[in-house]
Amino acid sequence: MGSWVPNPESVIDNEFVSSRIQLDFPYGEDGEPVITIGEEVLDAMNSLWKQCIVVKVLGRNVSLQVLSRKLKEMWEPIGAIYVVDLPRQFFMVRFELEEEYLTALTGGPWKAFGSYLMVQAWSPEFDPLRDDIFTTAVWVRLLNLPVNFYHKAILMEIARGLGKPIKVDARALSFVKARFVRVCVEVNLVKPLKGTVLINGERYFVSYEGLSNIRSMCGLPLIHEASSTKSSGVEVSSCSSLSSG
Repeated sequence: MGSWVPNPESVIDNEFVSSRIQLDFPYGEDGEPVITIGEEVLDAMNSLWKQCIVVKVLGRNVSLQVLSRKLKEMWEPIGAIYVVDLPRQFFMVRFELEEEYLTALTGGPWKAFGSYLMVQAWSPEFDPLRDDIFTTAVWVRLLNLPVNFYHKAILMEIARGLGKPIKVDARALSFVKARFVRVCVEVNLVKPLKGTVLINGERYFVSYEGLSNIRSMCGLPLIHEASSTKSSGVEVSSCSSLSSG
């Protein structure tokens, strides 16, 4: 694998792995082998890919070399990034620096070669032969949240009710601003977006801004986006304006 990913054997002990893999022949030795890899091994292996994203240029076929050059021009990373091609014009991108991984994941929506660049965090469940990318990262702004809720774990759990939480704005945890809290969440554009969230019996309204253009570019239906009508609500906005490239 070279520089693409740390050598697994140098990170995870061979004996640890071997002792947690089971080989069975339920249909006899000449039948299909059944192999079970333990969860501890999979968790350890998954950690090697934690700073990876999966990308696809919507509606265009691009080569590995061309896309790799474009991503480096667009993101201008200080640390190294590595790009590998997957089936069906998907690409996996690994970042040396966590901060630059988060910037690529949450700093969009991105545009490359005149098309929308679909981006999502890599997960072991992703199958390029079967799956498509219909997610995007948005900033969730929780307005007038009580200051005794200003704990990263609390905020991430609140955000988990709206999608897959990615990170909390550091300014919230340092109390630089107490009028609102921002949490970046990965949402599924195909599913209806949730219009409210209930916290300790108090209902907060949710609004989604800047997502209609993305849905239109992706050819997705324009699902109703609830508007926030109360000062003590939850406002959701896109992580940034469309970045051209």
